[in-house]
Amino acid sequence: MAPVLRAPFVFKLKWVAGPRSGRRASVHARYIATREGVARAEEDRPDPTIHARYLDERPGSTGLFGQDPARPPSLDAVQAEVSARPWHWQAVISLREEDATALGLRAPPDWRDLARRVLPQFALHAGVPEGDLHWVGAVHRKAGQPHVHLLAWLADGAPPRQPRLQRPELRDIRRMIAREVYGPLRAQLAAERTAQRDLLVAAGRYNLTLLRRVDLEAQAESPTGGALPPAFPRTDMTELDHRLVALSAQLPDHGRIALAYMPSAVREGAHAVADWILSRPALADAVQGLREATRSLTSLYTAQPQAVDAAWARAHADVRDRIAQAVLRAAAKRSEPGRPTNRAGRGVAAQVLSGAHGLIERERLRAEAKTELARDQAAARAEGRSQTERSAQMGTGR
Repeated sequence: MAPVLRAPFVFKLKWVAGPRSGRRASVHARYIATREGVARAEEDRPDPTIHARYLDERPGSTGLFGQDPARPPSLDAVQAEVSARPWHWQAVISLREEDATALGLRAPPDWRDLARRVLPQFALHAGVPEGDLHWVGAVHRKAGQPHVHLLAWLADGAPPRQPRLQRPELRDIRRMIAREVYGPLRAQLAAERTAQRDLLVAAGRYNLTLLRRVDLEAQAESPTGGALPPAFPRTDMTELDHRLVALSAQLPDHGRIALAYMPSAVREGAHAVADWILSRPALADAVQGLREATRSLTSLYTAQPQAVDAAWARAHADVRDRIAQAVLRAAAKRSEPGRPTNRAGRGVAAQVLSGAHGLIERERLRAEAKTELARDQAAARAEGRSQTERSAQMGTGR
């Protein structure tokens, strides 16, 4: 049976900038690498040949680890690199000891594996190109509260960005870490639900039709799956980046970045960019799939072509508004001081395009699930009427 956790995981993130940030990063690196209770990096190297090379190359053992398990970072090299940086990120992930054990984080190597899964995704959500985020970590075995410290900074030549992360970025990062931390528990719960479902079906106490309806209702409420994002041409990403930069110049200096609160000129600009996105050839199949699903659903309730057309127009307008909101958020990113106009800009554009595809796919799946639910309900009503008629005929024949 899946364990009951006593407390949620703790994730703390801060950015340190300013004239003395490099010095503070250097001090922090030594602190996490050498403080009492730190887990030494050689603990997860059972191969004696690797361990021998490690001892030969690293005369002073510390708790620092990085992306490559075979090459622990040098504290001196890390301090030299971070001390030259104008800013850096510091983060901590921690759990209660009993919860960590239940989730498979029983030893320092487990925590290091967690960090190595989390940091590449952190870079993606923070808009840092792959390979441009350097980081080190250290596992601290504090009694009752094991945790891992992380120190991250931009590599030489990386596109510049501000250290502050926006609220949507922080939210997505926290959700990503939760998926990684609670992954074993979610898998166990899913297995238990599956086992319980199989038991009910085998015992004859669970109706398969009801099971199908439950699955369809879940899909209609929160769709999952769908086609993977297509490969968008580089020209589309470049053109969208130019449009985002142009729109960013029209944004108000303050206030909430929400489509409903924007001046009419800004709303029109965001809608124009959304229309351009929806017209991309790479999204044609997804848009057509949503159109067909919406029209099929509406056709179950009306035979009037005008009503079917109106339903598709409303669905299209809703998707357009939601893409326009994403466009506004991306334009706000592009208006931040120091944001580049090359590779990182295209990365922001690629995220907007992929997000638009995901939105369209989710709405298509939602409409298809609702269509199947409506058809099942119609079939059930027809079967009920048929049974009533048969019962009436049998009663008359007596």
